[in-house]
Amino acid sequence: MKFIFKILTLVITVSSFVACNDSKKETAKTETVTDARKADSMPGNINEMKGDEGMMTSMNTMMNKMSGMKMTGDFDMDFATMMIDHHQGAIDMSEEELKTGRDAAMKSMAQNIITAQKEEQNRLRGILKNVKPMTMDMGKHEELFVETKAMANDMKTMQMTKNTDQNFARMMIFHHESAIKMAKAETSHGMNADLKGIAKKMIADQTKEIEEFKKWLSANK
Repeated sequence: MKFIFKILTLVITVSSFVACNDSKKETAKTETVTDARKADSMPGNINEMKGDEGMMTSMNTMMNKMSGMKMTGDFDMDFATMMIDHHQGAIDMSEEELKTGRDAAMKSMAQNIITAQKEEQNRLRGILKNVKPMTMDMGKHEELFVETKAMANDMKTMQMTKNTDQNFARMMIFHHESAIKMAKAETSHGMNADLKGIAKKMIADQTKEIEEFKKWLSANK
């Protein structure tokens, strides 16, 4: 009788162990599926960003260069130097749009941005070669860094999608808005007439492009 009782006890124990393991496996499987669904529904996850790594890299490279820039104390020279890097970010993102974008209008705008901002970069470099820095009020330089940081924060909160054209348009709006604010600071604090002229042109050109990007986004929701 004792022998039979031991056998029954062993059978019950093994059955409980197997049932417990099966339950754990089922729970783990359910949690894995749930986690996968959560990941798919999260905005800006790696799946949604696939295909736009180049554009994000371009933006991050620009931000790192600008944040690591050493100020000279001359508002004109620091504006010109910072804007060269700022323009390069727009050029790199535009080249990525030409490479991976599909919309003809966005690709056309990207090409226009590349042409215009490369030309402005050359003008800015020419001015930097021919102008000696002058020590000025360093407090005014905070405006340049404030706008750079604001642009970085705006881009970080942007929800990336699988549509490169839409991502490009949204990122360029943030990019242009910061450029306009920096250009306005140059018109207020700068002393170099050529740079102030370039800044005014930037304000006009990029304000127009922002409106074009917004119009396109509204029509391509």
